Amino acid sequence: NNEGVIALKTNGTMWAWGGNSQGQLGLNKNTNVSSPTQIGALTTWAEIDRGQAENCHFAIKTDGTLWAWGYGATGRLGNNTNNTFYSSPIQIGALTNWRSVTEGASTTLAIKTDNTLWNWGYVATTGNVSSPVQLGSDTDWYAVTNGGNSYAGSAIKGS
Repeated sequence: NNEGVIALKTNGTMWAWGGNSQGQLGLNKNTNVSSPTQIGALTTWAEIDRGQAENCHFAIKTDGTLWAWGYGATGRLGNNTNNTFYSSPIQIGALTNWRSVTEGASTTLAIKTDNTLWNWGYVATTGNVSSPVQLGSDTDWYAVTNGGNSYAGSAIKGS
C-alpha cells in the first residue's frame, strides 16, 4: 500500500505516517511508518497539498516557497525531472509567492499570491511538463482541487 498521510499542526510543524514505499512521507527513508512522525524540525510550514495522490506531496512555507517530495512521474514534482524519487522535501524553483497547491495522479495545480493559476505534470494541452507553467492570464483564481486518479483538476475563480 502506497497511501500515506501528511498533516500540519498549528505550530507550523509537518507530520507524516502510513505507506512510504516511494519516500512519499518526506522522512528521508522509504519504509512504512505506523505513527505520526515529524518531517524535519522546521516550524515554518504554512500549507500542505489538498490533492489525493498516494506517492507525492507538496507544501508551502511561510516565506511562500514551494516544496515537494515523493515520486515525480510525468514531471508532476515541478523540479524539471521526470520519474525521480525524493524522500525528503526539495524546493521547487526560487519563487516566494506560492499560495496553494494540489496534486493528483499525474498533474499538479497551484495558485500564486497574485491569483494566477499554474500547472505541471500532465497538462492536457501540451502533455508532460516538468516545471510550472501559467494557465492563461487571469488573475482571479481562488482555489484548486485535484482528483487522486485523474489527469484533470479544477479551479475556482473569486468574486
